[in-house]
Amino acid sequence: MTDTDTVPSVYVVRGLLQAAVMLVVGAVLAAAAAGVWVAVADGDFGSRLGISMVVVAGLIGLLGGTAVARAETSDVRAFLGMGPEREQPELNGALGPVGVFLFVALPLAAVGLVLVG
Repeated sequence: MTDTDTVPSVYVVRGLLQAAVMLVVGAVLAAAAAGVWVAVADGDFGSRLGISMVVVAGLIGLLGGTAVARAETSDVRAFLGMGPEREQPELNGALGPVGVFLFVALPLAAVGLVLVG
């Protein structure tokens, strides 16, 4: 086995660590939102946590790709007379939009739906 055989595994580990961090941050944000929701209007924390997790998962699924970054630069590219950006950005071992959906948004939504009941 050579050194070049281990390079893809480094990228996989880096992507999975990024997914784990995004998953934990999403769960913490959902718990904070549910805590504020329970503090403002009395209710069950579990069901509100589930709803918050589904909302956070939806936001991560929508904003986790490159669509927002491309939308931000489309006006500048049009002003400079350049066409729309069609090529995919270099990911450098990080999660792509599909990885964010599969490893972050989908588990958050599944746990949220279970908590809602």
